[in-house]
Amino acid sequence: MEFLVFISYIFFAFLLFLFLNFMVEKFSLTKIQYVLFTNIFLVFLASFASYFHLNVFCDNIFIIVVFEFLIRMIYTTYLLEKDFFSKEEGNLVLYLSNLIVAYLLNQFIIRQVDMVFLNPEQLKFLLWVFIILFIYQFFYKKDATTFREKSSKKISIADRGQYIVLQYAKMKQKFGKEIRVQGDIRLLVYAIMIFENYRRPSFFRQLDYFRYQFDHVPRKQGIMQIDSKKIINDLESIEIIEKKFEKLQEKKKTKKNDIDVSFLLKGVGKKQEEIEQIEEIYQYLKDFSAL
Repeated sequence: MEFLVFISYIFFAFLLFLFLNFMVEKFSLTKIQYVLFTNIFLVFLASFASYFHLNVFCDNIFIIVVFEFLIRMIYTTYLLEKDFFSKEEGNLVLYLSNLIVAYLLNQFIIRQVDMVFLNPEQLKFLLWVFIILFIYQFFYKKDATTFREKSSKKISIADRGQYIVLQYAKMKQKFGKEIRVQGDIRLLVYAIMIFENYRRPSFFRQLDYFRYQFDHVPRKQGIMQIDSKKIINDLESIEIIEKKFEKLQEKKKTKKNDIDVSFLLKGVGKKQEEIEQIEEIYQYLKDFSAL
């Protein structure tokens, strides 16, 4: 029996090796993700083994990681002809950390229970967690998809001129006194504001703030949709854009009211498709203000 278990460890170590290679190549795993996926693999194996009452297989399941380590060392050294123990690569630290985590998981969790699979009460709790996460993800993706579809229209509806003018009046009333820049740069700030507010209205920006309180995942924030690792409000996002525009203008060394719209928008991280749409709005505002 022990011999069969030993052979099975080698077999599953090879499967783990293939699985990790696939995940690294497909998703470019970080070191933490690498360790997590290794141990998720072990948990799934232990779950099935305990379900079929193969507890002897679970007793030292971390040995699979040991064999995977040896397989990877041979593969890297002899097939790839690389230095497996290179300090620059940091492989040794990663795989030793992986082994330590697997050993602790084996000793303090897997070996301490008769059944690794969840019991009905635990499944009930997990079911509700899954439902909540599903609803959250569904509406989050739904709202993102909806506004991507809207933005793809490039505000090309028949009354886009009226929409732009109304939004311009609204933004001017709300933020006009706070905007420091003048001239054409000021119009460009309004153009970005109108464009981004169309893609991500205030209600959904508030949802982003709310989500950030829980997950602390960096995301675009404020009416100007600035990449930020902390919460910023609409006015702060406008101030950030203004400062970036001023620095870019100094770098460009153009006259105060002579701006390169494409250059400025690229400088604040806008993509080509976004630049084209914002330029259209900017040009409309410029023509409108000249009336």
